[in-house]
Amino acid sequence: MIRRLAQLAALTVAAILLLAMQRTTPSYDTLTGPIPVSGTSGETLTARSFTVRVDRIEFARRLQFGSPGFEKQRDTGGIWAIVTATLTARDATVTVAGAEWEGPTGTRYSTSDRLIGARALFPGQTLQPGIPVRGRFVFEIPADQMQGATLRVSEDRFPRFDSLVRISLDRSDGRALQIRDSFDLAQPPLSLGAS
Repeated sequence: MIRRLAQLAALTVAAILLLAMQRTTPSYDTLTGPIPVSGTSGETLTARSFTVRVDRIEFARRLQFGSPGFEKQRDTGGIWAIVTATLTARDATVTVAGAEWEGPTGTRYSTSDRLIGARALFPGQTLQPGIPVRGRFVFEIPADQMQGATLRVSEDRFPRFDSLVRISLDRSDGRALQIRDSFDLAQPPLSLGAS
């Protein structure tokens, strides 16, 4: 009888240990997921294959782009978020394919695919080692997702075992965010060093 109780107790302890291991072991997605690199706007952050710096964040209700005589306009039901950034490949040619705007609620928005023909847009530009490229990430977001946002940039759209740069886009100066009526994407991003 005592031997049977000891076996039952050992079995119960083993079951509890297995359950505890199951609950505390990281998931497959966590184990194979991206390696976060975090920072703030204006800071140059280094991922495995590229560096990125957010230079400017602007908001507009309408976008214009195209060449003279062939101008296009795009309206949105929310707000256009335009993030001007500088990207540089580190050791080899790279194309940064992943970019998302993560709002304060955790909802993520991919770059807009309604801007075919606009110049200097990321993702999709090929980066050469050591040559900074200035361009824009453009998102369509609801107005309530402007404050407290994070820009997520990675080489692959769904990174695994690779860097995921998370850039806080919060303003530290306390000024209210301004929304332009119109923003012209045909104008090149500001030259390096300009503000």
